[in-house]
Amino acid sequence: MTEELSKILAQKLDQESVKGEILNLEPLTGGASKEIWKFELRSADSSQRYILRRGSGIEGPLAIKTSDEAKIQKNVKKLGACVPEIVAVSNIDEPLGDAYIMKFVEGESIARKILRDEEYSTALEGLAFECGESIAKIHQADIKDFSFLPKKSAAEQINDLYKTYVSFGQPSPVFEYTYLWLNDQDFGDLDNALVHGDFRLGNIIVNSDGLQSIIDWELAHIGNPLQDLGWICGNSWRFGITDKVVGGFGDLKDLLNGYNSVSNYQVTADNVKAWQVFGTFRWGVICLIQASAHLTGSVNSVEKAAIGRRVSETEIDIVDLLFLEGK
Repeated sequence: MTEELSKILAQKLDQESVKGEILNLEPLTGGASKEIWKFELRSADSSQRYILRRGSGIEGPLAIKTSDEAKIQKNVKKLGACVPEIVAVSNIDEPLGDAYIMKFVEGESIARKILRDEEYSTALEGLAFECGESIAKIHQADIKDFSFLPKKSAAEQINDLYKTYVSFGQPSPVFEYTYLWLNDQDFGDLDNALVHGDFRLGNIIVNSDGLQSIIDWELAHIGNPLQDLGWICGNSWRFGITDKVVGGFGDLKDLLNGYNSVSNYQVTADNVKAWQVFGTFRWGVICLIQASAHLTGSVNSVEKAAIGRRVSETEIDIVDLLFLEGK
């Protein structure tokens, strides 16, 4: 498989006038729904590392095509957002399939390492501000450039999530209450913007200097930009360091200071609370979807089965946020 893939990769890069020999092609772990490969391209006078991100070309109930992810990143890079440099994009009808090739970004994406390894301790001090600043730049993108993306209001997403949850036939009093609570909330009257949709540790690359890149755009859509801020503040993405609201590494005030240094709309902590609850409910439903894919046999994946076991965690987090003064 690697020999054939190497040949296809070389052909695709050659079309972009990027020439060389493919070496050290190896799959990477960490992606639940996409193939991710690392490789080296060596020419007579240089060597460059790249990443291949490859999907099925079929849009799922939540995810967009991989080639569309690349279009987004190429666009927001012009705005100064921290995203990888895309060097080639492949469509579903090409030999490489639905995929793109980007330059390798030096750093770490595994949350456990970022949060606990001494190498990143200094970087963590300013990471929440950097995340707020960079996601605000992304939210300034012209949505007219993304006609291929779905447009999702808060109300539409809440109803879609509820219908999906109900379809599994696993009643949850917490989810039922959350649905009713969310329908009574004010999510902020902001103009629609480009929303990353999965902005958190695991989907950012960090090195000892700080934020290097925002990756994995498969859940991107057009909607209320505050969704990204609420998502990264969910307890599920703190990886056990619950006192640090922003991803287990930072404080909400620093995230908002970074965001507000770029954004024309000045976000407050109160604006974020409803989106935290929304994000936790959303993650709970996504966990149900992942588990179903395994249990029905459509995808044989231990990872998806393990994610399915986390539904109960989201119920606890919602109770904490709504009734126990959680943050």
